[in-house]
Amino acid sequence: MSGSTMSGKTATVGGAAGLAVLAGLYLIAAPWLARFGGAAELAVSNTVAGLAIVVFASISTRNSTLTWVLPVLGGWAAVSPFVLRYGGETVPSTGATIGNVVAGAVAALGGIAVLVRRR
Repeated sequence: MSGSTMSGKTATVGGAAGLAVLAGLYLIAAPWLARFGGAAELAVSNTVAGLAIVVFASISTRNSTLTWVLPVLGGWAAVSPFVLRYGGETVPSTGATIGNVVAGAVAALGGIAVLVRRR
């Protein structure tokens, strides 16, 4: 491979991983930004998934072994508002649901881009 092709590939991986990190940071902050109300399960899920996305996206630029986790975590973040049951708790707002779907999609697509460009 030529040097410019390799640096372009590295830049794409770094950009995709960077978008996944931003999506993970949003997921961590979303319970306070999007007013989740009493949806504690979703808030905990977002915090754990967001932290994991940040960690795995950060290491994906150096180690491709666990990069497959990014699309899985992003997919979970996107569907979690629909999968988690809230019992007697307040259902999350429409903004919270849309934010999760968008952030999850960004993390999943970023992870897929990193996987594809790594090969």
